[in-house]
Amino acid sequence: MDTVARRSTEVHFGLAWNWQYDQDFVNQLDRSCLNAGLSCYLVGPHNLQQTFLEVQNSERNFRYFLDRASDEDERFLRFNQLLQTKGTKFVNAQHHYKRSIDKANIHGELLARGLQLPLTIILPPYETEPNFDPRLIEPLTSPFVVKPAKGGGGFGVIIGATRPDDVSQSRAKFRNQRFLIQQRVNPQILNGRRAWFRVYFVCGEIIPCWWDDTTHRYSVVTPSDRAIVNVDELTRIVHIIADVAKLDFFSTEIALEHDGRYFVVDYVNDPCDMRLQSKNFDGVPDTIVRMIVACITNYIKKQFAPTAQPTDEDAQYWP
Repeated sequence: MDTVARRSTEVHFGLAWNWQYDQDFVNQLDRSCLNAGLSCYLVGPHNLQQTFLEVQNSERNFRYFLDRASDEDERFLRFNQLLQTKGTKFVNAQHHYKRSIDKANIHGELLARGLQLPLTIILPPYETEPNFDPRLIEPLTSPFVVKPAKGGGGFGVIIGATRPDDVSQSRAKFRNQRFLIQQRVNPQILNGRRAWFRVYFVCGEIIPCWWDDTTHRYSVVTPSDRAIVNVDELTRIVHIIADVAKLDFFSTEIALEHDGRYFVVDYVNDPCDMRLQSKNFDGVPDTIVRMIVACITNYIKKQFAPTAQPTDEDAQYWP
């Protein structure tokens, strides 16, 4: 009996997500792709198993994919591995992601590329070396910062550490991680704002924001801000980080010290928090989210039509 081969459904862009607060970002990106003539398919916990089977059986083929779920749900890791065997290209390849989100991995590379980083002591995981010599942190002025090498959202971070016990207690909570003990950066105040910036790298484009490290409140860097913010320097720094991290979409934190130097305070944040500011006090300005969506859409579109013009929505990027 002859078998009938099923035709594979080609999808230009797939997106995995599992965080309820990603809903607005996901909907915007889905709509933007469709408006650009791109097919888009969303994968969540509700359809992961079915989609896995479809890809496994070559019934659905993803050309490009963005994963915003596997950091919290290991089932998506298996799906990513399957996609890789099928030739899917990723926005943020998994092996680059795993290397670069560990701050201890790329700290030395960033220093070697000439970037200004806070004075940093890197300690081994607690489970392999529970005790450390307190004299190691004596070069750091109190208060100092204690942070796990991996993770985001401030988990495990102590901003105002003053004692070796602060280091020991935090290491004991995250036993399998290396720790960065860093000199605290005190930014300049520019026109009443703390000169602390969260800068997005999105498929080659740079989008800087003011980001208050004390309130976590964002605001847009406007053209008039160029008189006090060196956007060209922020752009140069972030391109270097992107070259080291080999990621397509991430954010980084950069602060302007009183001596006029821009310090990279937090190297790579991925996945980026895309909650809208219109719905969350500490969310990303809606304008910035739209720009990020347009950057990703245009990047995917160019893979299939190299001479395609940017989408109309917020096509003006920074710088």
